[in-house]
Amino acid sequence: MRPLTCVVAALLLVLWVASPGSSRVATIETTAPLQDHAELSVKAAFREAVNAAVKGAFAMGLHWFRISKAFVFEDAVAIRILATDTAPEAETEEGLGPDADLGAGADQPSESDL
Repeated sequence: MRPLTCVVAALLLVLWVASPGSSRVATIETTAPLQDHAELSVKAAFREAVNAAVKGAFAMGLHWFRISKAFVFEDAVAIRILATDTAPEAETEEGLGPDADLGAGADQPSESDL
């Protein structure tokens, strides 16, 4: 009976150590209409898109988020956020370097990692 007890204890230990985390993660993309390409219009549309994405994340119970992408199209602003129910252990700030490509052609949307 003793060997069976050791095997069961070892199996339970492996299952306990290898159990997956219980955090939930979602990528949420939203858009907001853009009236023109004036700075104030872009900021207002960006704010509207972020508010919609954050409300969706909160409705799913995800209370931590980070904006991962932002796009400016001809008639809309789109954003992508990464939302989760737990904050990451080690947050690092990733800024745009001096060699970041911020330009885009007239027929392509602007893209920037935030």
